[in-house]
Amino acid sequence: MHLLVIILDKASDMERVIEKWREIGVTGVTVLPSLGVGSTTLYGTDAPIIANLRRIFESDSRTYNHTMLSVIKMEQTLKEAIKVAEETCGDFMKPNVGIMFTVKIDNVIGFKSAEKPDGG
Repeated sequence: MHLLVIILDKASDMERVIEKWREIGVTGVTVLPSLGVGSTTLYGTDAPIIANLRRIFESDSRTYNHTMLSVIKMEQTLKEAIKVAEETCGDFMKPNVGIMFTVKIDNVIGFKSAEKPDGG
């Protein structure tokens, strides 16, 4: 099993990825609003960290990213999900697209998958 994590800049990309993932059998996706500190003007300053964090999270003018988390059981489904994300969002190596990574996981408790086993 794998955890697929995508941090996207554009909400419209997120919605399209989720639609296409459903078509390939990825039905469980958790979406979280997120904010990278590298995009804030406070990152790298000498100001106290608590004050910086307070300003980051209390500001109404920040643009949030969209962090997508999905546990994917089958290797083939994972490959298809990554391909769909790349086709939908564009080249993740370019600026203002986002980042994508996977984490291999050994145990998941409470996981229900609509994925079909390899080979059928």
